[in-house]
Amino acid sequence: MRTHLFTAIALGLLAAACQPSDQTLASATSSEQVCGQYGFIAGLPAWDRCVERERAVRASGHVSPDFSEARLTDDARNACASYGVQPNSPHYDKCISHETDVRRDEAQAAPAGRTDQYGNRIYRQG
Repeated sequence: MRTHLFTAIALGLLAAACQPSDQTLASATSSEQVCGQYGFIAGLPAWDRCVERERAVRASGHVSPDFSEARLTDDARNACASYGVQPNSPHYDKCISHETDVRRDEAQAAPAGRTDQYGNRIYRQG
Protein backbone atom coordinates (compact mmCIF):
# COMPACT_ATOMS: atom_id res chain seq x y z
CA MET A 1 0.00 0.00 0.00
CA ARG A 2 2.76 2.46 0.90
CA THR A 3 4.63 1.58 -2.28
CA HIS A 4 1.59 2.45 -4.41
CA LEU A 5 1.07 5.71 -2.55
CA PHE A 6 4.74 6.65 -2.85
CA THR A 7 4.73 5.80 -6.58
CA ALA A 8 1.60 7.89 -7.18
CA ILE A 9 3.07 10.88 -5.35
CA ALA A 10 6.39 10.58 -7.18
CA LEU A 11 4.68 10.41 -10.57
CA GLY A 12 2.53 13.42 -9.71
CA LEU A 13 5.54 15.49 -8.70
CA LEU A 14 7.43 14.42 -11.81
CA ALA A 15 4.53 15.39 -14.06
CA ALA A 16 4.23 18.77 -12.36
CA ALA A 17 7.96 19.42 -12.76
CA CYS A 18 7.80 18.71 -16.50
CA GLN A 19 5.09 21.33 -17.18
CA PRO A 20 6.31 24.76 -18.28
CA SER A 21 5.44 27.43 -15.76
CA ASP A 22 3.27 30.42 -16.61
CA GLN A 23 6.32 32.58 -15.97
CA THR A 24 8.33 30.65 -18.58
CA LEU A 25 5.56 31.07 -21.16
CA ALA A 26 5.08 34.73 -20.30
CA SER A 27 8.80 35.45 -20.60
CA ALA A 28 9.08 33.89 -24.06
CA THR A 29 9.57 36.54 -26.72
CA SER A 30 7.18 36.96 -29.58
CA SER A 31 9.72 35.34 -31.92
CA GLU A 32 10.11 32.36 -29.60
CA GLN A 33 6.35 31.92 -29.35
CA VAL A 34 5.96 32.12 -33.11
CA CYS A 35 8.72 29.57 -33.74
CA GLY A 36 7.10 27.26 -31.20
CA GLN A 37 3.83 27.56 -33.12
CA TYR A 38 5.71 26.61 -36.29
CA GLY A 39 6.74 23.32 -34.66
CA PHE A 40 10.34 24.07 -33.66
CA ILE A 41 11.66 22.66 -30.39
CA ALA A 42 13.42 25.06 -28.03
CA GLY A 43 17.14 24.52 -27.64
CA LEU A 44 17.72 22.86 -31.02
CA PRO A 45 19.72 24.57 -33.79
CA ALA A 46 16.61 24.87 -36.00
CA TRP A 47 14.83 26.71 -33.16
CA ASP A 48 17.71 29.14 -32.77
CA ARG A 49 17.79 29.78 -36.54
CA CYS A 50 14.04 30.39 -36.63
CA VAL A 51 14.11 32.82 -33.68
CA GLU A 52 17.11 34.70 -35.06
CA ARG A 53 15.61 35.09 -38.54
CA GLU A 54 12.12 35.89 -37.27
CA ARG A 55 13.56 38.69 -35.11
CA ALA A 56 15.55 40.02 -38.07
CA VAL A 57 12.46 40.12 -40.27
CA ARG A 58 10.48 42.00 -37.59
CA ALA A 59 13.32 44.47 -37.04
CA SER A 60 13.70 45.24 -40.75
CA GLY A 61 10.15 46.54 -41.10
CA HIS A 62 10.61 46.52 -44.87
CA VAL A 63 6.96 46.07 -45.85
CA SER A 64 5.59 48.96 -47.85
CA PRO A 65 1.94 50.09 -48.07
CA ASP A 66 2.06 49.56 -51.84
CA PHE A 67 2.89 45.84 -51.57
CA SER A 68 0.39 43.78 -53.53
CA GLU A 69 -1.26 40.77 -51.91
CA ALA A 70 0.84 38.48 -54.12
CA ARG A 71 4.03 40.20 -52.97
CA LEU A 72 2.97 39.93 -49.30
CA THR A 73 2.38 36.19 -49.76
CA ASP A 74 5.65 35.71 -51.64
CA ASP A 75 7.55 37.58 -48.92
CA ALA A 76 5.83 35.43 -46.27
CA ARG A 77 6.83 32.23 -48.14
CA ASN A 78 10.44 33.41 -48.29
CA ALA A 79 10.41 34.18 -44.57
CA CYS A 80 8.96 30.76 -43.68
CA ALA A 81 11.56 29.05 -45.84
CA SER A 82 14.34 31.05 -44.17
CA TYR A 83 13.04 29.98 -40.75
CA GLY A 84 13.36 26.35 -41.83
CA VAL A 85 9.64 25.51 -41.80
CA GLN A 86 9.06 22.50 -44.07
CA PRO A 87 6.78 23.19 -47.07
CA ASN A 88 3.52 21.25 -47.37
CA SER A 89 3.19 20.79 -43.62
CA PRO A 90 0.51 22.09 -41.25
CA HIS A 91 3.20 24.27 -39.65
CA TYR A 92 4.05 25.75 -43.06
CA ASP A 93 0.42 26.70 -43.69
CA LYS A 94 0.25 28.30 -40.23
CA CYS A 95 3.53 30.14 -40.90
CA ILE A 96 2.34 31.51 -44.27
CA SER A 97 -0.95 32.66 -42.75
CA HIS A 98 0.73 34.35 -39.76
CA GLU A 99 3.53 35.96 -41.74
CA THR A 100 1.10 37.29 -44.38
CA ASP A 101 -1.11 38.78 -41.65
CA VAL A 102 1.89 40.43 -39.97
CA ARG A 103 3.05 41.90 -43.28
CA ARG A 104 -0.44 43.16 -44.10
CA ASP A 105 -0.62 44.86 -40.69
CA GLU A 106 2.83 46.41 -41.20
CA ALA A 107 1.86 47.66 -44.66
CA GLN A 108 -1.30 49.30 -43.32
CA ALA A 109 0.63 50.95 -40.48
CA ALA A 110 3.40 52.29 -42.72
CA PRO A 111 3.12 55.88 -43.95
CA ALA A 112 2.40 56.42 -47.63
CA GLY A 113 5.35 56.90 -49.93
CA ARG A 114 7.47 54.92 -52.30
CA THR A 115 10.70 52.92 -52.19
CA ASP A 116 13.65 53.89 -54.36
CA GLN A 117 15.93 51.41 -56.14
CA TYR A 118 18.10 51.16 -52.99
CA GLY A 119 15.23 50.27 -50.66
CA ASN A 120 14.99 53.74 -49.07
CA ARG A 121 11.53 55.10 -48.29
CA ILE A 122 10.67 58.39 -50.00
CA TYR A 123 7.66 60.16 -48.55
CA ARG A 124 7.53 63.19 -50.84
CA GLN A 125 9.38 64.70 -53.76
CA GLY A 126 11.72 67.51 -52.95
